[in-house]
Amino acid sequence: MRFSSAATDGRTAVSERQRRDRAAAAPLRVRYPGLATLQVDFDFSDRSEYLPSPQVTVFHPPAQAYFRFACPYSDCNGEFDLTSPVDLLVSSHQGHTGGQLTCTGTRHRGAQCSLCLEFSITAQW
Repeated sequence: MRFSSAATDGRTAVSERQRRDRAAAAPLRVRYPGLATLQVDFDFSDRSEYLPSPQVTVFHPPAQAYFRFACPYSDCNGEFDLTSPVDLLVSSHQGHTGGQLTCTGTRHRGAQCSLCLEFSITAQW
């Protein structure tokens, strides 16, 4: 018999929605014509002893322009949405922006996730 938690079920639902939305998203070259690359750097902080490793994602023109990322904690159903910061950066034609987001997901046994994402976004035309 397999047991599942609400956080695991929520994680599966988030993953499935993200998969569908990513497949339906326009390519970067369509959504942001003239943009050569977009680099997103992730750095995480939390009260936890074991933090997710820093990550870097680079988008090129054929990539889907989809900027929602699942929380890296495998037992969390949250996500980080960087769509607005990317839109603002590209529309302003600046080369760099950054910020901080806190995961609003739920972890194992209903505990609120407290993972903090510090992000940096670099655009090149």
